[in-house]
Amino acid sequence: MSQLNSDEKRSISLKNVFSDAESRLSGSSNTQENHLPGLLINITGDGKGKSTSAFGMVIRTLGWGGKAAVLQFVKSSLFETGELNFFTKIFPGRISFEPFGPGRQASREVQEECASKAFQRTKELLQQSELNLLVLDELNIALWKKLLPFQEVCNALLERSPQLNVCITGRYAQKELLDICDLVSDIHSLRHPYDRGIPARKGIDF
Repeated sequence: MSQLNSDEKRSISLKNVFSDAESRLSGSSNTQENHLPGLLINITGDGKGKSTSAFGMVIRTLGWGGKAAVLQFVKSSLFETGELNFFTKIFPGRISFEPFGPGRQASREVQEECASKAFQRTKELLQQSELNLLVLDELNIALWKKLLPFQEVCNALLERSPQLNVCITGRYAQKELLDICDLVSDIHSLRHPYDRGIPARKGIDF
């Protein structure tokens, strides 16, 4: 009988952890919690940590055996990030991670087209009852740039599946959107390396 290598042992260990987490999530002790209304969360401001905070919620959701989805309205699939690598490689089948951003040099027309595709996908996920958390990364920016119909977006968020938690990130959150949110964090920047000409760093910023 052949011995398992380290990768195979790690894979089996992770499967056991996920199986146990699924049992806890669906167990009787969490029945009441599973029927609580979902929260609408907005993390905005000019400081670092908005998307990072949302990804922390994703980890917690996955850690309890839940399902999560991340839609990115600004970041492009052409730009490799640590979070994209981590979630898609470590949690295949447990999370949908979809960047829709067109890149910084895209025309206004292309930006609107990509934002529209992201919003169509958003509306689909907002109605998925088996989903526990949906992160709409930098939706605030797409709305601030008027790439999407503001009121239609608000209506879709309010009409989401009852138990679905939604976390919106990005600068420039509009007051009308914040007014309908259950939790709002405004992250302020006191100091940032970029101000001293230090570029974004792998593992810290992406």
